[in-house]
Amino acid sequence: MSMMSKAVHDAAVSSRKAGGSFATQQNRRLDTTGLLRFARQVGEMRKSITEIPPWVIHAYAQYNIAQGKAAGTLANIFSAIRVTSRHAGRDIDEICSNERLELGRRVRIGAKRAMTAAEVDELLARARRLDTGLVHMISLALHLGLRRKEALMCAPDLQMWLDGLSRGDATLALMRGSKNARPRQVRIIASERERTTRAVRAALAYSLEHDLKLVTGRQKTLKSSMNRMTALLRRAGMTGTLSFHSLRYTYALKSAFEMLEAGMAPYEVLVELSESLGHGPTRVQMILAHYCQPIRDRFENHVSGHHIEAERRRKPSPLPRAQARLLAKHRHGALSGYPIGRTDNLWSTAGAPLPTSTAEQDLQP
Repeated sequence: MSMMSKAVHDAAVSSRKAGGSFATQQNRRLDTTGLLRFARQVGEMRKSITEIPPWVIHAYAQYNIAQGKAAGTLANIFSAIRVTSRHAGRDIDEICSNERLELGRRVRIGAKRAMTAAEVDELLARARRLDTGLVHMISLALHLGLRRKEALMCAPDLQMWLDGLSRGDATLALMRGSKNARPRQVRIIASERERTTRAVRAALAYSLEHDLKLVTGRQKTLKSSMNRMTALLRRAGMTGTLSFHSLRYTYALKSAFEMLEAGMAPYEVLVELSESLGHGPTRVQMILAHYCQPIRDRFENHVSGHHIEAERRRKPSPLPRAQARLLAKHRHGALSGYPIGRTDNLWSTAGAPLPTSTAEQDLQP
């Protein structure tokens, strides 16, 4: 095994120790491998990332800056390098901090914007000409603020969501496809409840006819389906400021307006919205800068660092993170009737029919 191979393997093991979702670990390995390749080019290759001289990391930072990479991208790259190095046995947080590396601060103003009603109608019209499953994904994301992967993988949960809407639940449980498999409760916009119910019912009817999938790739795997979805979104014109993520902005604005008009305290609105979007209760500043920028004046003098109190943070789980996450997956799977995580084989084989319910009976002729 070459020195480069040993270093990459060592970094991969350290990344696995650091934990995180499969995508997080993969991105961390790719970022670390970039540093190792740069070290080899400058003649400072070592058999472990812990032996890479700090000056090489600083030079690599300047190399990436010269390439014109965005501040957020640079922050992610060197955060991955620091985390990997720490779990490999060397702490470089201080000598290779963003400040020491002369990295610019990322601008936390959202690069997307909410869609107008006319833009949504035009988007749905274009999507109908391309793929019916894509139409259902767009509709679900519009009413529930879903990310792309969440909308793609939500079909096994649609029956559970429809039952919750029929009961009058104020929130819906979401975990499938979420970042790091973090469970959350998605707030239902009261004024949009009827439309949300119709969207979920229509998506459920479609998924029952397509093996519990909304969009399927040529190879019928999750990766293939993600690629096809990306291609469909590009053909539908969902790029730039009006990408799929803009649907989350639209949902966030509608939800924030409704809570403000109902008399909820502005800060509480941001907390509730942050939880509903899957960012946790302490990301109110980011929610304000990203999703609520058009109505920022409604929150003036209501948000400051002092608002983020200790009790706002989730209490630490008595269980290890991995065990707590596994327990949450089992609970969610029990509620939806379908497993979640690596045991979920819906993307490799046809899904079994959903349990019989009143909603499913309504769909039958």
